[in-house]
Amino acid sequence: MKAQNGAPTSRSQLFDRIYSLVRTIPAGEVATYGQIAFVVQAPTPRVVGFAMASLPPGADVPWHRVVNAAGRISRRKDGLESPEQQRKLRAEGVIFDRTGRADLAACGWPGPSWQWLEENGYDVGELALRSQTLDRRGIWHRWRL
Repeated sequence: MKAQNGAPTSRSQLFDRIYSLVRTIPAGEVATYGQIAFVVQAPTPRVVGFAMASLPPGADVPWHRVVNAAGRISRRKDGLESPEQQRKLRAEGVIFDRTGRADLAACGWPGPSWQWLEENGYDVGELALRSQTLDRRGIWHRWRL
């Protein structure tokens, strides 16, 4: 069951939508927690982080392709960045500067295609309308809609 605006109504539905969307991020590109939250209508980007942290080992979701809005790897519960995440991203060709920041203009994911959105039950018109009201920083660097 979904809310009238298309937002998921349960935590498991929301996590499933997050995982489905993250699976579409190609190797060598990164998305931000905010991008994912925006599309799936998560209450906050932090929920996307909780979903990524909830994945069991060996899951088929490329969790490592999700970074924070600054292009950095977010710190974990222990206060450290994930060396595994950076290693996986570097192996895919993502370059980090000396401060540990990925250039989102160069490797930022432009978002899902119209076709994928429609096939997965998203209201593309509503998404396009919401994308026009983003804050000054914006969520998408190369939004396809």
